[in-house]
Amino acid sequence: MLPVHREELDALHSLYVESTTGTGKLVLVSGGLASGKTELLHAFTRYAVEAGALVLTAGGSRAERSVQGGLIDQLFHGSALPATVVDHVSRLVVPDTSDAEDVGADIRHVGVHAMHEICAVLLELAREKPLVIAVDDVQFADSSSLQFLLYLRRRINSARLLIVLVEWERPQPTLPVFHAEVTRRRHHRIRLRPLPPARIADMLATATSEQDARLLAPCYHRLTGGNPLLVNALVDDHLASDPTERVDQDGRPRPVVGTAFGQAVLACLHRWEPRLLDVARAVAVLGAHQTPLLVGRLAGTTSAEADLVLEILTRAGLLEDGRFRHPAAELAVAESLSGDHRASLHVRAAELLYQRGVGAVEVARHFAAADRAAGAWSVGVLREAAEQALIGDDVATAVHLLELALEVPEGDAADRLAVTRVLVRALWRVNPSAASRYLEPMLRAVEAGELGGRDAVFVVSHDLWNGDTDSALARLERFAGKPGLLDDQTAAELDVAYQWFHGSPPARERPQGEAAPSTDDPWVDATQRLMTAWTQGCDPATMASAEHVLRSCRLGETTLEVVATALLVLVHGDQPATAARWCRQLLDEADRRGAVTWQAVLGGIESDVALRRGDPEAAVALARTALTRLPPRSWGVLIGWPLTTLLLADTALGRVEDAAHTLRQRVPDRMFATLFGVRYLHARGHHYLATDRLLAAISDFQACGRIVRGWDVDVPMLVPWRSDLAEANRQLGRLGVARDLARQQLDRSAGLDQRTRAITLRVLAASSDPADRAALLEEAVRCLEEAGDTFLLRAVRADLAAAQRSRAEPTRGGDAPPAGTRTAGGTRAEHPPTTADDGRSSHDTGPEDPAEDAGASPSTSGNEPRAADLAVAALSDSERRVAELAALGCTNREISARLYVTVSTVEQHLTRVYRKLGVRCRGDLPAGLRAPEAEADGPGPAREGP
Repeated sequence: MLPVHREELDALHSLYVESTTGTGKLVLVSGGLASGKTELLHAFTRYAVEAGALVLTAGGSRAERSVQGGLIDQLFHGSALPATVVDHVSRLVVPDTSDAEDVGADIRHVGVHAMHEICAVLLELAREKPLVIAVDDVQFADSSSLQFLLYLRRRINSARLLIVLVEWERPQPTLPVFHAEVTRRRHHRIRLRPLPPARIADMLATATSEQDARLLAPCYHRLTGGNPLLVNALVDDHLASDPTERVDQDGRPRPVVGTAFGQAVLACLHRWEPRLLDVARAVAVLGAHQTPLLVGRLAGTTSAEADLVLEILTRAGLLEDGRFRHPAAELAVAESLSGDHRASLHVRAAELLYQRGVGAVEVARHFAAADRAAGAWSVGVLREAAEQALIGDDVATAVHLLELALEVPEGDAADRLAVTRVLVRALWRVNPSAASRYLEPMLRAVEAGELGGRDAVFVVSHDLWNGDTDSALARLERFAGKPGLLDDQTAAELDVAYQWFHGSPPARERPQGEAAPSTDDPWVDATQRLMTAWTQGCDPATMASAEHVLRSCRLGETTLEVVATALLVLVHGDQPATAARWCRQLLDEADRRGAVTWQAVLGGIESDVALRRGDPEAAVALARTALTRLPPRSWGVLIGWPLTTLLLADTALGRVEDAAHTLRQRVPDRMFATLFGVRYLHARGHHYLATDRLLAAISDFQACGRIVRGWDVDVPMLVPWRSDLAEANRQLGRLGVARDLARQQLDRSAGLDQRTRAITLRVLAASSDPADRAALLEEAVRCLEEAGDTFLLRAVRADLAAAQRSRAEPTRGGDAPPAGTRTAGGTRAEHPPTTADDGRSSHDTGPEDPAEDAGASPSTSGNEPRAADLAVAALSDSERRVAELAALGCTNREISARLYVTVSTVEQHLTRVYRKLGVRCRGDLPAGLRAPEAEADGPGPAREGP
């Protein structure tokens, strides 16, 4: 690399040439911290040696400053002088340690005679060849050596001798007496200035192209202030970096600030006095709030001394306006501290800033960096800063500060409770199970009546979330006995929260003299309307209230249960598209604010909305995403929500193995005492239906009925258990029971949304006389068109087409299908048969469920027309459609495309067809299936909605 200071080196060359003519000269070279002084001196001495000069070198050292005559000793012992000369000087100078530092003191270690003899030796050497005496860091020279240099300086006028003294340049000179003596006579001064951008470009050109060097030079100058050591370090970082790091996103060159730069910063600071490093560390710790006074106090020095050091660091290019020029420099300095030292500096900085009236956020930043607080006064600071962090949605910082506040032993009980309230709310936003660790003080305070309002709502919601219904009810009873503890709004929100978990608000008596909630409060009125949706239906006023709630809610201010209830009202009010829009809007806010708990729960609701809109694929993806947001323990009993949607969606898609895997996931026992557990049983029953476990499905559906009737929340749109039980009975051949159950559900019009009504009509149609099916299915289609479930709508339309077709055909068998059949587009899925290379299904090995064996048709080869007709009549409509297309020679994939079902569903239907008809392959299918109209059969997926 080219010399950093070429002009200054040229000047030294010229002075040397002049000195060789017998005009001795003295040059003072001064420069700031890491300005390239030593490099310049080394470059010049190499030149002088090559030019034939005798070069004597020495360097001052802070550690050897008390060694009198030490510099003189270096000059003679560090060069290639004859041994006789070295021995002679050694007898004259005996280095000794002493405290004599004053240049004006008597010469006690090198007498005048000895000094004269040494000078004579040097002048004699200069007669033989040009002589150069080069002293680096002269500011650290001992007093005797300084006296010697002054003595020699006065005797070199006619000698071929050049003295080069290199020193620090400081705002205040370190050797005022010496400087006064040296500069009395003619001398030359070379001051090393920061490198200009043009010189930096020259240095960069050795590592990159000239064009990039010109573009980068201004950036390097801003980062380093022209400090050569730092510039060279950046060049090293550039060379060590990956080429992709050297350009920005627009392809323009950019500086790479890496390890070498940080090491160079520390090297700068370690070269000078220790107080430079102390002050630099204080600057790094204080950051934007540094002043000479604060820096001095933190560094353990005076304000004036800190101001002086700050000026030195600024001239060196490390600081600009009191701050490090680049964060990497500040980081390198901060990381040079040991853990304990750094923590103590941050705590001390917090105290200094607090005394100066700096805001809580900045003071708390230092406690966070130290990972400890200072005393009782810090508790309030930490809490205030944490609340500010929560306003900015920085939950992690808020939690850290609040946990530090709880660790302060001097804090009183009231302060600790205030901190705990904020901490629990913060943790609940990201991990409810973590919040439980700190909840006990709040529980005690609520029970003692010291906390009310939203704190009371939060505590009860926590009980409900974890399935502790008894505790929730006990607290609600205590609240009822303490008038004024809850205002009308919080009481209404508590009712909604309880209803969300259990389907109905808690039954609680109001204390004597306490008025019922005021309906003049629009918020109370809106929440009360939400609670009537399950019993009185979703009328326009209720729907409007739901939208008003969603429009007015804000994350963290409105309880999650109220928001969820409003969304479900829209869904069951046959406005799933509106519910989906609100879900996405609220989820976007939760994403922006990092509210993980809201993200998880709203994601679970969004997946349910997607399923009800007829998009089971999206429902599966959304439910799985929601489940990853929180660990299973943090979900509490709410984990039943996304798991239920996942079960229903996978079952609808024929993914019985995926659904079985979901069922293997552990759920809390307390979940089954909530509405989420009932919905989970309902979904599990659908999975059992899809896998021909009819008796197990009936048990789950009957359990759903017992639970909701016992809770007095027997509302079809919450859990349509009657239509599910009807379908299971229909598949067992109990058509009368199935019709009765379906009609009972249709009679409960108050809690029957259009989608649930359509599902019920579909089951009723499948259980009724063929002549009645088309009318029932037509009504189901109208309901689904209003509800917006496109997936189920396609299936019901296919059922309707089949019903209309069969009504125009002669009867192929009895009205009542035998046990083991299902509705058109039935919900059950079989284990898929093996698939041959051409995509056609081979025969199944036999039924899995004994109940199916009991209802299967007699095996037949298809040789007897009567037996074949009876067997074909045993097929459900969806099975018949698949069989007809298979008999025409369609592959499984072609059948899947025509009927809008999955290939797996086609395979499952064919397995059942082969089993019922007693055949082994497509070629054995009865000729009666090869109906011409099969080719024109309308599409319709084989699926019944959950």
